[in-house]
Amino acid sequence: MRLWLPVVLAAALLVAGGASALAVPSIGGPTGIVMLPTAEIASIHDWQTAVNYRTFQSDFMYEDVSLWSLNVLRGVAGDAELWIAFQRATGEYDSDIWRFGGKYLLSEQLFPRGGFLGGTDLALGGSYGRWTDGFVNASTMYDAAGATDLDTLQFYLVATKHLIGGDTREWETPVGTRVIGSLGLLYLSIDPDLAGSDTLVRPFLGVEIIGEKNLKLAFEYRFKDSDIEDDALFSTLLSYPLGSSTTIEAGLTNASPIGLAVGDQNMFWRLTYAFPVSYY
Repeated sequence: MRLWLPVVLAAALLVAGGASALAVPSIGGPTGIVMLPTAEIASIHDWQTAVNYRTFQSDFMYEDVSLWSLNVLRGVAGDAELWIAFQRATGEYDSDIWRFGGKYLLSEQLFPRGGFLGGTDLALGGSYGRWTDGFVNASTMYDAAGATDLDTLQFYLVATKHLIGGDTREWETPVGTRVIGSLGLLYLSIDPDLAGSDTLVRPFLGVEIIGEKNLKLAFEYRFKDSDIEDDALFSTLLSYPLGSSTTIEAGLTNASPIGLAVGDQNMFWRLTYAFPVSYY
């Protein structure tokens, strides 16, 4: 799949009309871009949901896999969010992936009000996941025949800042073209049954370019861990709001279902919807 496809589409649509943008769950679970988080926190006024479809191909899997997933995300008390995600992998062998986690927005007082760091959001998050029957046909990845289940544990610290177009995320009010940058550090532990565990600690970054009508083109990059990966993780995203509650997204990523880079770029499609929360 060609990497320039989302870029070409965005160039054609970046000035097109649209509705309000939404803070939606990433494929990885928390509010973010594709697989990597940002410091943004979901609204307490909605249940953010997303349905995702993508294909997955890699050198260590001996088959093509289709991945369907459902994400649910909710802000908590204005400075935290909780989420849960379910993926169904179908192919010659079927498997399930459950993940849940949370993110907390650290005090804005950590940064000065003025200067380059003024208005920077800083968040700390983590998640736990389990891939059941995920390695029936790929246990050679860990040289352990019969290793069928796999647990993942993830922690991250990420900072997000408006580089162009304001110092806050005014998603509900278009204010011209905005550029938002994120920089973070990710820890990932991978623990398959009947085999030794692996860990990854690498920095990552993300860039979101949001047009006047909230069409968004975004990129994310995580540095490669040469001990367990052949490539760095790289994803692109094109997001277009269809209304005040609905967003459609498409993009490319080389991330596996557990977040490791596997080389091949695979396309994904997402539809998100925000269900309002009633307090009455």
